[in-house]
Amino acid sequence: MVKQKNKCQMKEEETSTKDEINEEQLTKLTELEFRATILRKLNSMNKNINTMSKEIEMLKIKQLEIKNHKEEIKNNISEIKNTLEGLNSRVEEAEDRISELQNRVEKSTNQKTKRKKQLKNRKTA
Repeated sequence: MVKQKNKCQMKEEETSTKDEINEEQLTKLTELEFRATILRKLNSMNKNINTMSKEIEMLKIKQLEIKNHKEEIKNNISEIKNTLEGLNSRVEEAEDRISELQNRVEKSTNQKTKRKKQLKNRKTA
């Protein structure tokens, strides 16, 4: 025969299933109460699994987004690297030109001073 319960006992049972039912409490339950408790637990577990599945899907989506951002960042870094290499080569070319011009100026200056000395020597001779 199944025991009849009042509302307070049913509420206590519901709250006790929310807080873990221990082994001793399980042994005191009737078969119908035990089945109801197990079904509640299974439903609760099912909800948790569904929630976790949704969270896993969201994490997968975020992971893909992060992967895409990572690829974009890699591309940006490559572009910056190429730009810097181009700028460095232009700077090196400019430095080479400056060096050549300095050498020309130095040669020209040396030639001018030699001419001045020669002119001076000719005038004094």
